Amino acid sequence: MLLFAVAALIVILDQASKRIIWEAYKYQGGADVLDGFLRITLSKNKGAVFGILSNFKNLLLVVTIISIGVLIFFAYRMRFAPARKRVYLGLILGGAFGNLIDRLAAGEVLDFIDMGIGGYRWPTYNVADIAVTVGAVLLIAGYLLHPDSHRDDISPASRELP
Repeated sequence: MLLFAVAALIVILDQASKRIIWEAYKYQGGADVLDGFLRITLSKNKGAVFGILSNFKNLLLVVTIISIGVLIFFAYRMRFAPARKRVYLGLILGGAFGNLIDRLAAGEVLDFIDMGIGGYRWPTYNVADIAVTVGAVLLIAGYLLHPDSHRDDISPASRELP
């Protein structure tokens, strides 16, 4: 349940932030927030990260839906995992679903967070992208730093007795 609560919170934050930013900046395109380092820059992305697959909308939708299905399968498998792992997976699921909503509703995703120094800019992103990235990094780091901890992820009844 925790995983789905986190995912729902991310979807709400993502969709609300996109609507608020769009309404505030749709006519001016954005604004400088932190002396050029952080800007609001409206950008619509028909593809995945870095615009990949922008000409393959249906393929991208299918891949996203399959990915969400796989995440839900892992959510079921990790229902007995420590809370932190369920939160990480909830971040990923919520972010994937947040961007899927945009793709289904508008055929593209609204990105608006623009960071960098001078001409060196990071690709524009949104709250869903942050959630997917943070969740994935933390989940992978947890498995790399504690490789034996994945035993906690399965049902107590299916564990081997010592």
